[in-house]
Amino acid sequence: MTFDAFKTKYASSLTDQQLAALRSAEGPVLLLAVPGSGKTTVLVLRLGYLILCRGVAPENILTMTYTVSAAKDMKERFAAIFGEDLAGRLEFRTINGVCARIIRLYEQRWGRKAFDLLSDEGECAGLIRQLYRDITQDFPTDGDIKAIQSAIAYAKNEMLNAEGIEDLGKTVDHFPALYRAYNETLRARFLMDYDDQMVYALAILRRCPDILDLLRRRWTYLCVDEAQDTSRIQHTIIDLLSTGNLFLVGDEDQSIYGFRAACPQALLNFEKNHPGAQVLLMETNFRSAAPIVAAADRFIRLNASRHPKTMVPARSGGKAVREIPLRDRRAQYRYLLKVAQNCSQETAVLYRDNDCALPLIDLLERNNIPYRKRQSDLTFFSNRVTRDLTDILRLSLVPDDREAFLRVYYKFGAGITRQAAEHAARFCPAGESLFAYLTDLEGLSDYAKMKSKALHTHLEHMRTERGDKAVYRIVHFMGYGDYLEERGADTSRTSILESLGEQEPSPARLLERLTELQSILQQSGTSDSPFLLSTIHSAKGLEYETVYLLDVADGILPKEGDDVDTEEERRLFYVGMTRAKEELNVFTFQSPSLSSSFSDCLFPKSPAAPIRPLSREFSARRASVRQVSAEEFYPGRAVLHKKFGPGRIVAREGDILTLRLEDGMEKRFSLSVALRSGALSFQQN
Repeated sequence: MTFDAFKTKYASSLTDQQLAALRSAEGPVLLLAVPGSGKTTVLVLRLGYLILCRGVAPENILTMTYTVSAAKDMKERFAAIFGEDLAGRLEFRTINGVCARIIRLYEQRWGRKAFDLLSDEGECAGLIRQLYRDITQDFPTDGDIKAIQSAIAYAKNEMLNAEGIEDLGKTVDHFPALYRAYNETLRARFLMDYDDQMVYALAILRRCPDILDLLRRRWTYLCVDEAQDTSRIQHTIIDLLSTGNLFLVGDEDQSIYGFRAACPQALLNFEKNHPGAQVLLMETNFRSAAPIVAAADRFIRLNASRHPKTMVPARSGGKAVREIPLRDRRAQYRYLLKVAQNCSQETAVLYRDNDCALPLIDLLERNNIPYRKRQSDLTFFSNRVTRDLTDILRLSLVPDDREAFLRVYYKFGAGITRQAAEHAARFCPAGESLFAYLTDLEGLSDYAKMKSKALHTHLEHMRTERGDKAVYRIVHFMGYGDYLEERGADTSRTSILESLGEQEPSPARLLERLTELQSILQQSGTSDSPFLLSTIHSAKGLEYETVYLLDVADGILPKEGDDVDTEEERRLFYVGMTRAKEELNVFTFQSPSLSSSFSDCLFPKSPAAPIRPLSREFSARRASVRQVSAEEFYPGRAVLHKKFGPGRIVAREGDILTLRLEDGMEKRFSLSVALRSGALSFQQN
């Protein structure tokens, strides 16, 4: 078939950029496709072009996708255009599926049985749970298990060496020991996990040239979709399999899976790694209204690590991106409740993680408003911060709960020794408050007795308070917030629990409601409701008439911290923006603690003011009175803490400073966290 005939029959509506991509048959090609640019359509039509116009046998083409559902969808779309017979001769596989094929070939060629695949997620989590207990002598939360599983997958996809594994231990406690024990246990049981499939497949390709040669002769044309989400080990396997006719489709601006070791650098370095490569663009967005496209394009241009490209709309007109100014996070939920009550068209509320949606789900359920949610995640309820707060709430109701007491007594900065706590847990009479018992314990310091008395009083008063007031008391008046700050812990769950508590008259009811919400989240939302809740990650590749972006505030979206990839944070927000077809709404907040560098970029207060890169926004807010280094903070120096006031450093143990205030009280906190937040400076003479 001639190209003109093919174009007339199958591709008459394609743009010049799309047609150029379709005709790029030979050599290494990188197609950079902006959101909503019709990349799947072009990829499918290109397969037909290779077969019908270039005479390539379908059996010689391998198309790799990111998910099984994407592979199935692409095959169905090809069959709908070119027929079932041709579709049946093509291979559409995930990269894991390709690796499984390589392992099967190895078994057949060498007559050896490969390890069995550990495909049961429950069994895998159970193994990690047992190893965690063996190594730490402690019980992991569901969040701990999830973090360890993610770190294991990251290590294998990133092809980390021993030093890299050790570095992961800085963010995931006990990880190096757990990683070694996990892999040793799998090998001892003749098992491999999903990521091991890639590890073993790569080893086979490197050690068995006959198998590599067989596959290269079979698959002379490789097509890879969502290349920006492909990991380092996956790109290595693809490059080994390629004979030169490699077609990657992706967009580094949409790479948001860094926690899974996604490697957008492979796109940025494509020409360097593949001499003579073509880099083609598809810059027309057919999905979103013109104002949304313009705003998203301006926003993502602030990233430095990207190919130069300009996203343009296929249609003119449309509503401007709307700023919705509100007082605080709770006002979002009340606003969206009204939206859901009157929702008649497809509307998506998008957010960073599932925890963000809990207060909204709570309101929707209380008011019997139908909704859908794309996924459920119960790790909020077993998170250590949530568990601490619920333990303290229970102590207000059951003041002699010894187990809860022993889990939290040292988290108030009350100076209670472990010996004193264990004595109280053993000898305190049934029904008596453990903290009240400590106020008269012989040998306990006067300070600890005073603090124990204060904690007892707090717990007494808390019992009849509204749920949010009780949580606020724990965090801001009982010392637990200081404990979190000292350790640089994520405090976002405290505000979520406060929001949930606003609807409950007492701590007892708040605890009951948390149990009810766990049960609710295990069920599916109403399947036919137009009102949808989803993380941005789960919404990638999808589109909605109207989008609301939730919790756009520094520290939430975007995250902050020295280990945060600020450009990926920007890409995540960009992906969220470009899910919207007709309307995009962004909440902004009047509270100073909820400032947003992202919202400031979209809705600058001064039209003439230039938009600065995110990194500068962060550094401007984090700067101290003058630029200082951690080494300048040593015992004896007078400093000023934004929250605690003036004081003098009396001790430093690694990252933990002990500050003696003017009233004689001492506060311990993380130096690195205080410096990042701009909370600590030197007193001026």
